[in-house]
Amino acid sequence: MSTLRGSIAVVLVASTRDRAAGLKASLERADDRLAVEPVATVDAALEILRDSPVDCLVAVGRPAEPTGLPAVEAVRDRHPALPIVFCPDEALDASGVAEAFDAGATDVARVSTDSDRAPVLVYRISNAVASARAVAEAERQRDRLEGFVHGVSHDLRNPLNVAQGRLDMAQSEGDLGHVDTAASAVDRTLELIADLLTLAKQGEQPGELEPVELSAVAEECWANVATGDATLVVDADRRILAERGRLKRLLENLFRNSVEHGSDDVTVVVGDISPMYTTTRAGAVLPSGFFVEDDGPGIPEAERDRVFEVGYTTDRDGTGFGLNIVSEVASAHGWEVAVSEGSRGGARFEITGVEYDD
Repeated sequence: MSTLRGSIAVVLVASTRDRAAGLKASLERADDRLAVEPVATVDAALEILRDSPVDCLVAVGRPAEPTGLPAVEAVRDRHPALPIVFCPDEALDASGVAEAFDAGATDVARVSTDSDRAPVLVYRISNAVASARAVAEAERQRDRLEGFVHGVSHDLRNPLNVAQGRLDMAQSEGDLGHVDTAASAVDRTLELIADLLTLAKQGEQPGELEPVELSAVAEECWANVATGDATLVVDADRRILAERGRLKRLLENLFRNSVEHGSDDVTVVVGDISPMYTTTRAGAVLPSGFFVEDDGPGIPEAERDRVFEVGYTTDRDGTGFGLNIVSEVASAHGWEVAVSEGSRGGARFEITGVEYDD
């Protein structure tokens, strides 16, 4: 059976509510990762799919019944990427199986009785969801690569053109002063390449997560960044689950962003998110996580949706990859990152969805 992180949300549609509830109990006993919502009509299933995130639909019934292939077709029309497992109440020949796949089923689980269905369905659901998540991750990586291509072609072209032009001038004029400018352009190119390589690694799925003292890692990262007269204040006492190396990349890039865009004596605060500190999200139930905030000039509201894009920078000497690295590290961990105005007018980054080791 495929190993999946987190729960698997399943909508199960069967001919009667009692039958659906019975299958729900069997499935959840067989695998505690499953969270099954039983329904007796396709309309009820579609309503849940419209309002809630769902990983898989299971349709149980005879092919011609409303909870059979009609349910498969109706859901597939509205949710093209959703894994759908069809569990027919009657044996299907090869043409019947083909018909189920044509209707939009991801898999067909042919089991004779409800008592035998749970282990088979758990296996099929798990594999279908694992495959769908792999496809989604591949598409995400493809989108990232497209961003890389755009960023590389744009950002590397300029310093390389400068270097080439200056070397041509040095050769034609015999003025070695042009070589210094060309060397600076080459250094700039190497800096961009280093950031690109770092960025390429951050979007990969993290390895084993470990308990990490946020305060200790923040102090360590601060020592790794050229901070000048800037000050770090750590108001965090929680241990979070993270891949330590990539968490350090996230914090270092946030610290570097604050120092490079703030005054010489900018103050940077790292703290746990709590109701009295959360500013980017509203609601009675607040997400867990931490924030990094400074008292610098802040980020204009109109620019906040763009700051995590590859190549975005307001600094002519910046690479435009630092905050995208932050976004990629957060995404790889399953976290979310948002930016707003901090309590002292500077930039505030909130990282949420973080698990604590309590």
